[in-house]
Amino acid sequence: MTAPAAVRPRAGVGTPSLPIRARLTLIYFGSFLVVAVALLSCVYLLMRNLATPPVAPVAPGGGPPPVAASPASGLFQASAIALAVCGVIALGAGRLMAGRALAPVNRVTATAARIAAGNLHQRVGLAGPDDDVKRLADTVDGMLSRLEAAFEAQRRFAANASHELLTPLATSRAILEVAAAHPERCDMSELTSKLLAVNERGERIVEALLTLAWADYGGVERRDVDLAAVVGEAVERAGAEAEARGVSVRVRLGAARVDGDPVLLGRLADNLVVNAVRHNHPGGLVEVSSVDSGGAATLTVSNTGAAVAPGTVGQLFEPFVRLRPRTQQDGVPGQGLGMAIIRAVAQAHGAGLTATANPEGGLTVCVRFPGPTRR
Repeated sequence: MTAPAAVRPRAGVGTPSLPIRARLTLIYFGSFLVVAVALLSCVYLLMRNLATPPVAPVAPGGGPPPVAASPASGLFQASAIALAVCGVIALGAGRLMAGRALAPVNRVTATAARIAAGNLHQRVGLAGPDDDVKRLADTVDGMLSRLEAAFEAQRRFAANASHELLTPLATSRAILEVAAAHPERCDMSELTSKLLAVNERGERIVEALLTLAWADYGGVERRDVDLAAVVGEAVERAGAEAEARGVSVRVRLGAARVDGDPVLLGRLADNLVVNAVRHNHPGGLVEVSSVDSGGAATLTVSNTGAAVAPGTVGQLFEPFVRLRPRTQQDGVPGQGLGMAIIRAVAQAHGAGLTATANPEGGLTVCVRFPGPTRR
């Protein structure tokens, strides 16, 4: 029965290695040693070839003259001693230089350790020349800023989503508790109507959250889509509400093709048109247009309405951010997710999204899609 062969660890897996400071020290020391040995060897060979030993007098009795000591041999011994002393000094200096060179990297490491403990507002803030280490620290600072903003947005989203989802449940519970406490005063048709309205609101919230998660996840099934047809259907679906609000819709749809998900593109068009209708005033106007320039489709939706501060336009694309407080929405059943869905769908399709506050009021939102992929 043969013994099992010993398993050799793979290189770099489970094998000890020197820390980077020790490796840099050895590199500095090795470089000095190579240069010093080469220099001393050249000096030794030069002295050996150039030195001419003095002619010794003939010894009495005709014996051989005594051998004179070569100056090169003495130089070699002195050089070896100097090399050993300088090598020790170079080893200490190399360790000191490696420590100073790695100090900024250690600062980045310490900052990362503090951040890992939950302190996301920390930054490296490395000062000095624009070298490789400074660029590394600046890159880490930029990454930390983006991570802090993403985590903060995620916290706000979770808090707002939980509030929005609990509101319909709390409303339904309150309606049922009142009906249970006073069954003789309960009108079944009125109770049913109220519960259906609350349930419909909960469904809209869940559907909007699922669409937002789907777009953010990147689940885009790309196919050749007629963007003009998708937008035209969205305008038709919003026609009744626009008529009820006294808002005119002007449509100019040119041929435009997009590589994308037809369901998500439909939600984007619906939200753009519905937001433009709802956040408007009686007698207002909504303009919807699509064009194709150089194979890239562009969708533009502009509306009249209340004035929007230019500095707050970017905030409208955050989840659960509304143009006006809920109590002033004139009965609009919004959840504050429409603009966030628009941004998520645009990003999932690699499209550029811009929003501009109109001087006379309202917004102009432009979505520029990349050209379709030729198959």
